[in-house]
Amino acid sequence: MEKKLDNLMKGGFFLTNWMKSLFNKSSNEEFKAVWLSIDEYKQQAEESLQTSWRILNLPTWRLEKRGSHRGDVVESVNVDQLGKVYRFTGVVDCPAKFLYEEFKNNMAKLPEWNPTILKTEFIKEIGPGVDLSYQVTAGGGRGIIAPRDFVILRRTAALSRDGRVTDTEPYCYMTSGISVQVPGYPPQKDMVRGHNKVGSWVMKPKSTQTPGGKIEECTIFHWLMCCDLKGKIPQFVLDAAFATVMLDYIVHVRKFAAESKAKGLF
Repeated sequence: MEKKLDNLMKGGFFLTNWMKSLFNKSSNEEFKAVWLSIDEYKQQAEESLQTSWRILNLPTWRLEKRGSHRGDVVESVNVDQLGKVYRFTGVVDCPAKFLYEEFKNNMAKLPEWNPTILKTEFIKEIGPGVDLSYQVTAGGGRGIIAPRDFVILRRTAALSRDGRVTDTEPYCYMTSGISVQVPGYPPQKDMVRGHNKVGSWVMKPKSTQTPGGKIEECTIFHWLMCCDLKGKIPQFVLDAAFATVMLDYIVHVRKFAAESKAKGLF
């Protein structure tokens, strides 16, 4: 799929500009946003959490691409009503709870260490573990897919082995999100508004033993993504773009973890 994209990029200036124009067209959907009730937001957020958990544990994942780091893989599965869903899996050398709390509590600081996210703005807290935010992600696909912005309803929680929210001995930590419309955040003229159908970061604690016999905590990190970037983008371009973004993303997560460890934060 990446060879196909490379061949297209060799098609010359006019072909490249035509692809950029085609791939980055807004949908021009009418913007009619109203505030929902707290219970409605909570219900949507809980449903997104459980949908992510169900998809994450499907047995039918197929390999899309392996990363250069040992164990890094991007896989995909087709899900009814959603389409193609992507899953990244890799290991990060830091405790899962530390990484989860960073994503949960310091969301606005993500662009400081992760260039795949250009902007994150907190909009409103709905309740414990439920909030609204505005995000702008970097482009991809060799530069022919422009940055997208999103309004996200997020749910964060510690989960048991069967996917239930728990406060004791969690099996993993999850932060899930879906796109919503809220007043005051209409699509921008110079930005394509993407639609996040389902997405989550999942952090599972794992203990490893160093060559010296020391036991250290690390994280099995999953990223689940099903996103409509709008524009008429061929599937093979999306495959290449999503796989590349996921494998680039984990590089920055690992760098952040290493720098945090050097600072004695865990």
